[in-house]
Amino acid sequence: MECEICGKETSTAKMIVIDGSSLIACKDCASFGKEKVSPARVERPTPTDFEKPSFGGEAANRVPMKRVLFEPKRKEFDLGLEIVLDFGKRIMQARQRKGLTAKELAMKVFEKESLLHKIEKQGIKPSDSLIKKLGKELGIELREKAESD
Repeated sequence: MECEICGKETSTAKMIVIDGSSLIACKDCASFGKEKVSPARVERPTPTDFEKPSFGGEAANRVPMKRVLFEPKRKEFDLGLEIVLDFGKRIMQARQRKGLTAKELAMKVFEKESLLHKIEKQGIKPSDSLIKKLGKELGIELREKAESD
């Protein structure tokens, strides 16, 4: 093998690390870095390892499985509701009635102020989740039954 530092051909090459880079080096150049130690293989516990609690021995060092702390999102049904045509005007009027600035409202619904300005100018439509947040915060309804043709 060839030393990647000095270029000398060597039969006793070592893998070293210099400033985060792994290099193959001869025994003379190996002193310029730290010898790279390959990580030991870690066995992952099987689900059966966590079934019975144990107090002592090897089982005491095991990490218990994490429980899922959330439920999957429920799919909402389309009830034929659409966003009102003048949503921007309604949002702005409701915000002003509550005495809120766009920045204050944005902070309350965890959105950017610039997004609220675009929505109030009807430059973009709010997402379903934002419609819910705005409706709840401002006490207004932003959806109505869709008119069928």
